[in-house]
Amino acid sequence: MNQTILIVADKRDFHAAAVSEALKKRGEKVEWIDFTDLTESCHMSLSIEQQPNAKIISSSGHPVELSEVKTIWWRRPKSPQENSELDDDTRNFVHGEWEHFLESFEAFVPGVKWVNRPYANRIANRKGFQLTSAKEAGLRIPNTLMTNDPSAVRSLADRGIPLVYKRIGGAPRPITATKELLPSDLNRLDSLTQCPAIFQERIEASMDIRVTAIGHDLYAAEIDSQSGSSQLDWRFDHSVPFRPHSLDQETSNSIRKVMEKLEICYGAFDLRLTPEGEYVFLEVNPSGQFLFIELLTEIPLTEHMAAYLSLSK
Repeated sequence: MNQTILIVADKRDFHAAAVSEALKKRGEKVEWIDFTDLTESCHMSLSIEQQPNAKIISSSGHPVELSEVKTIWWRRPKSPQENSELDDDTRNFVHGEWEHFLESFEAFVPGVKWVNRPYANRIANRKGFQLTSAKEAGLRIPNTLMTNDPSAVRSLADRGIPLVYKRIGGAPRPITATKELLPSDLNRLDSLTQCPAIFQERIEASMDIRVTAIGHDLYAAEIDSQSGSSQLDWRFDHSVPFRPHSLDQETSNSIRKVMEKLEICYGAFDLRLTPEGEYVFLEVNPSGQFLFIELLTEIPLTEHMAAYLSLSK
């Protein structure tokens, strides 16, 4: 019977460390692989003979028995760092080879529970897929424009809709803030042709809502963002109150539909609750952080995640 839970994450990842300890306290066998070790003491081989087979030698030198793995937690793994002595062309080549190699791993470990499947994570990270899935699931989304066309932004602004803008991609450090589109910004839109961005209707809020979705279970926290110094983007002010929040059934069902459409079983959803009491979907991070929510609300998300990872497929 498969018993092992494999965590694929950076060895410095606090979330992986917290959940790993919780799993061990539950009596689970845990293996932790950091792909950045692959250029040193850790090795991986993917082979196909009679059937696909993956073999990993951990950094401690022992083999990870993938045939005994029941769950893989794909927790923001990083690729190995290319040798700094290589020239740019060679480094780009090496980076691409690592990327293709590591993204192939999923195909060689069939029959296990993934949280989340890497291919699903890649799709779910794309704002376009998130927003269209949310709208199809019945959630309200802001009027949205993703473009590198300055005239398209000016046309939207001419309609008198208050707008915000932000990056289309994810948010590695340093985090880039969501900002209000000011009249003065319209004069510097010509540079947009070189790099697209996302422009959205500004949603007035009574509060922001963070929903940590783990399997079928949803754990919501309300953020009193409008009382703080970063009303457009609560990530920049954690001094405001964070409290557990109760979602209505219709919104909960819609969030679960989004997860089904994106084929994910974990996600951190950001919503805004309008003064009229309507939930508006902003985005979902399929590898979103949750420890800060646990610390600020006392919702035991680490235990909930450990319990979910412990379940068989």
